[in-house]
Amino acid sequence: MKRPRMVWPLPEPVTRLVRVASIAAVVIVLTNGPVFLFSKSVVDRSGDWEDPAVWPFFVAAAVASAMLAVTGRSPAEPLTGSQKVAAAAVAVYSLVAVASALWSVHPFATAWRAAVYVGLGLLAWVVARLELDDLAAVLFSVAGAAVVGSAVLVVLRPDLGLDPNGNWEGLYTNRNSLAPVAAIGVLVGIRYLAAGERWSRVAGAALGALSVGAMAGAGSRTAWIALLIAVAVATGAVGFHWIRSRWGPAAAGASLAAAAALGASGALAALAALWDDPTFSQRRTMWSLVWGRVSERPLGGYGFYAFWEEIELLDHALLRRGSAHNSLMEVALGLGLIGTVPFLVIVVLAARNAGLHLWRGGGADSWMWAAVVGFVLVENVTESFVLWFSYAWVLLMAAALRRLPPGGRSQAVVDTVETDGCAHAPSGQGSRSGA
Repeated sequence: MKRPRMVWPLPEPVTRLVRVASIAAVVIVLTNGPVFLFSKSVVDRSGDWEDPAVWPFFVAAAVASAMLAVTGRSPAEPLTGSQKVAAAAVAVYSLVAVASALWSVHPFATAWRAAVYVGLGLLAWVVARLELDDLAAVLFSVAGAAVVGSAVLVVLRPDLGLDPNGNWEGLYTNRNSLAPVAAIGVLVGIRYLAAGERWSRVAGAALGALSVGAMAGAGSRTAWIALLIAVAVATGAVGFHWIRSRWGPAAAGASLAAAAALGASGALAALAALWDDPTFSQRRTMWSLVWGRVSERPLGGYGFYAFWEEIELLDHALLRRGSAHNSLMEVALGLGLIGTVPFLVIVVLAARNAGLHLWRGGGADSWMWAAVVGFVLVENVTESFVLWFSYAWVLLMAAALRRLPPGGRSQAVVDTVETDGCAHAPSGQGSRSGA
């Protein structure tokens, strides 16, 4: 039997467990909600970003991210061209954010917040190098802690766990912060149901059920829409390969075209039905207001994370809500054109890599990762997850930085179907994909 490789002073399984737990702890801080709950409800502080009960958590998360990046194992293979482009985009975005303190309307806020964002880039590199089963474990831990903690708070302290309208907030400041974490819990739960051992499946079912309950309690339309789109697209790719393996490329192509047409029709119908809903009509008004501000300082913006701190700039009630409710608008507002370019590079690479990961890798892990990235991408259309010290921005950067599994076409496509009806992947494909 092969002995476990030693990483002094502990065997590899223990070091992996410690590393996964450490990464999960940092990501939980970057979901933001528990930190503000501590500030407002435990120590009775204001809950502002500069609150002494708030900012040390994020600075500590950035420092921990740097330590995780330094202490991680170096990848065995050199960086691919895609990884080099992604790393350059993350570095440029981070440097532009820091440099924007020179022209920011609120230099102090920009300086320390942008410095923390450098740490988020390092954490993204750490997450990108995780093996897929370790990545699933991190997401399971984060979503599990968020959903279980929120459910407990709703039951035991409804004055804290519910908003004035009776919607679930749980550990978070609003329902639109809880629901996205719960949606990731749904996706991770499906992964463990599909590919885990007995007790892993039980845990996956429990997390999935609790997460669906939390999403229903929160009632966030944007999170539900993003989840449905992500699941449909990721499952469509898996279904294409399944049909191709049994009935050939023609049937798979026809099925994909039919599914795409049906999905597009459904999306257009939903868009028409929700066009005048306050959730979306207010966002359109907000985007118009923000675009007017962007046009006043198009090149460098108002400074990273600074616009919302200047009261005199917030001359409309919607602007006083504290975000543009769209990450592209948010970047253009804070960093102008010079920040928008690397941001778009990161987004495009994240979408491309997640899709290719599913196309080439197949399996429950690749499905989960593609669905998570797809969900985060769609959520960023209606929320500014690039603005806060956000786990969602970390996941997008990690998706852009992640190494793809080898192969020109899907290695999960079944080339032969045995007489017993069981499909087998090509030989030589491991159960994991390195980061």
